Amino acid sequence: MQANSVNKTWVLGLTVIAALAVIALALFYGGGLRGWFAGGSKSLPQSVMPVYEEQGIKQTSSVRDGHLEVYNGKDWTPQFWTGVNLGATTPGHAPGELSPTKEDYLRWFQQIKDMHADVIRVYTILPPYFYEALAEFNGGRKDPLYILHGIWAPEDQLVGNGGEGRDAYQRDTVDAFKQEITDAVHAVHGNLKRKEMPGHASGTYDADISPYLLGWVIGTEWDPYAVQATNDANAGLKPFQGTYFQAKAEANPFESWLAQMLETAAKEEMKYGWQHPVSFTNWVTTDPLNHPNEPAENEDMVSVDPMHIRPLETWKAGYFASYHIYPYYPDLLSYEDKYQTYKDRTGQVNPYAGYLRDLREHHQGIPLIVAEYGVPSSRGLAHYGPVNRNQGLHTEQEQGEINASLYQSIYNESYDGAMLFSWQDEWFKITWNTLELDTPSSRRPYWRNMLTNEEHFGVLAVEPGKSPEDTIVLDGQTDDWDRRKHTVTKAYPNYTLTTSHDEAYVYMLLKNTKGDWKLDDNPMYLGFDTLNGGSTTADKAPGVSFSSGQEFVMKLQGQKNSALYVGSAYDYHTWLYGSKKKQLPWQDSWARAENGIFLPWKLPVNKGFTLPQTQEKVPFEDVEIGLLHQGTTDPSRDEFNNLADWYVSGSVIEIRVPWMMLGFTDPSQHKAWRYPYEAGALKFDEVKAIRVEPHGGTAPGGVEKQEPLVYKWDDWDKVAYHERLKKSYPILQAAFGEQGNKPPKGQQNAVPAASN
Repeated sequence: MQANSVNKTWVLGLTVIAALAVIALALFYGGGLRGWFAGGSKSLPQSVMPVYEEQGIKQTSSVRDGHLEVYNGKDWTPQFWTGVNLGATTPGHAPGELSPTKEDYLRWFQQIKDMHADVIRVYTILPPYFYEALAEFNGGRKDPLYILHGIWAPEDQLVGNGGEGRDAYQRDTVDAFKQEITDAVHAVHGNLKRKEMPGHASGTYDADISPYLLGWVIGTEWDPYAVQATNDANAGLKPFQGTYFQAKAEANPFESWLAQMLETAAKEEMKYGWQHPVSFTNWVTTDPLNHPNEPAENEDMVSVDPMHIRPLETWKAGYFASYHIYPYYPDLLSYEDKYQTYKDRTGQVNPYAGYLRDLREHHQGIPLIVAEYGVPSSRGLAHYGPVNRNQGLHTEQEQGEINASLYQSIYNESYDGAMLFSWQDEWFKITWNTLELDTPSSRRPYWRNMLTNEEHFGVLAVEPGKSPEDTIVLDGQTDDWDRRKHTVTKAYPNYTLTTSHDEAYVYMLLKNTKGDWKLDDNPMYLGFDTLNGGSTTADKAPGVSFSSGQEFVMKLQGQKNSALYVGSAYDYHTWLYGSKKKQLPWQDSWARAENGIFLPWKLPVNKGFTLPQTQEKVPFEDVEIGLLHQGTTDPSRDEFNNLADWYVSGSVIEIRVPWMMLGFTDPSQHKAWRYPYEAGALKFDEVKAIRVEPHGGTAPGGVEKQEPLVYKWDDWDKVAYHERLKKSYPILQAAFGEQGNKPPKGQQNAVPAASN
């Protein structure tokens, strides 16, 4: 009995010593006990990040000397932070489904790190396996991929059912936001069990990623009407005073509400003995600057000023400001005189840099990052910006060059970081000038709308087809057509026509059986019949008689004179903005399809407005999207052009047409918009088939009627897709790599602000 007692004591002693050793290691590496024991049998690699600890508070990142710095084990080091925003969806899924897998995240993390980015930014709480993936990726690394973690605000409550804006102090809004903040903090520290809720991530969170957290970015782009409603409903409210944050005397009620939310995050972090820098999302619409020539009242009606909130001595990790800043909107970037003449450090006129300089001057003494910037590589265009930095219609090469120049401007104007928007293309996104035609909203993730610019901000293209081999490439080769499972071919006297489709395009292949195409001398006309109605003649196809009424007519001739036209009676653009809203010239004859008038295919980019300072009237503006771009879509070729619509080589013509350019609002369910003059509103019909009718192309004439190719397809509820790094990726990789780990430019060397 005595011997057994001694053995038990000895074993117990060893157990205690081992446990103390584990505790010591856990505390030394900053992960705490939970990082070692979380998840039971789950084994995650441990952080080797050095942790700074003072007065019982642990930090790996902090605001020091006005910069966002990290601890290297000896000193705090400033750095200009290069990052990318990470979306939360894949094709075929709504954003609330949070569909990317752990394998997706691990693959993306490596590609992002290879691009020389140091930070990912996420907008909301993601599934537990996201945090596991980041812990696995960073485990053992001394150069981790840091994270700026967003916390989604209750937008629906703030905006209100009618978009009128609601008081942020309403109990349901406060409770919902505080709960989201609390859950986010516990998720990052690997200590959360979250019940299933529609549109929210759930599960058991036991991966502690707190050593890799660069900072918190709380909230979303604030609706100006919600800010105004909050300020009006709480006039005279005493500024918030917390343990870690306070609103200054000049703070408005909305800013005071934000200070309260920052306080919530701070208190939750302190439960773990950790502190990280905190911020809230802001954008140009609610910036604290005065923009006297901004034409849209709601774009300069209220301010949310980060300088009206301050951290107290108890919050040692500090506070920073973060803004979403794009080069094309709001319109103040195009019409404020001081920005149109502002020259950057390279001597070039740079309105974007002028705005950056003014904003930097306002935020003295705290770090300032651009949390979103970028332009899309979309076939559609939603707004023109200064110096060709437009909201769309860019090649991938142009996208990379523009984004690299924006990135350099952000650095040159003494900011502390730049987070590119975005990593991947997302099919569910919407934009104002295709929103009404992109219906129903629940079906948007099931097809790729090439005209919606918001879908195409990524440096990672997400394209139809399980692999590149499943994609039709415009290159003059036909082996990809031979591999297609679903095609329809029809023979004509001098050529054959083959048609196919995927989730983004309708494709056509024309093979000349008599020799090479000579379109300069003999243009090719293609008619597209999708609905009852239309015209059998078209002014844009002189002498051609179609076998049925056409909604669209395409002319293929040369590099600069090929286009897709829409029948005037079917044209939603001129019906809405001409006949209904009287914002552009309109003719009565356009309402009758039998007149055979076909109009340029256009999208609005500016609804027209009056500049407040000069009272100058800026007219309605649109862009001809139907102009067809000739080129190859083979990514392996130097002349690759993602905007290309058609390619001709010898006896082969290949064409691809975005679904919406043929009137489709949801091709996955065969839905297209109806003739608007007959419907009297935007309504929809089912399309049973696309009838494609070719004329000309081989010899003068071609006026006789001929039978169209009839193309049918099945509805779809599942999508196939693959990923491809865009041509913008290596451009940004080079720009980010050249920047390296340089510190931010010192503000002491800054030239006067654009407003001075």
